[in-house]
Amino acid sequence: MATFNPGTGGTLISTTVEAAFLEACQLLQNAEVNTEVDNIAVNYFTGDNAVTVTGTFPLVQSLSSSGESIFTTTDFIDFTFANGGGDLNSNSLPKTVLELAQKLQILEKTQADAPNNVQVTYDTEAELITIAAETPIQFSVNATGAVEINASSYLA
Repeated sequence: MATFNPGTGGTLISTTVEAAFLEACQLLQNAEVNTEVDNIAVNYFTGDNAVTVTGTFPLVQSLSSSGESIFTTTDFIDFTFANGGGDLNSNSLPKTVLELAQKLQILEKTQADAPNNVQVTYDTEAELITIAAETPIQFSVNATGAVEINASSYLA
């Protein structure tokens, strides 16, 4: 399990990176409903116990004062987002989705037996960021009969 500290009083409440990523992606998809923005799709598959996330975000690129490349996205959706501190640096929902996707990708690459579930691609010419993810989930039914979807931990 890749632990995640959401901080205090923020929008996100999940305590693993896998769950925080899914939470942020679902919030972003919900925010896009009834708008002309359609940059993310979150799809759940009950037979495979998997969720797929596909996203295409505008790319903003710059150089730091030391010459390092910086890639981020715009705040392309109107959503009041609160960063609770903790392990999160971003201050908007689109940037949070990107940050968490990058965290997952880095964790996958640094752990010997981890699957390659998350890919983040930067196209500097087209100025687009593409996120493609397929991660495990669990379905359950709570005490009131509501179906719940939870991210499964797959990283150490």
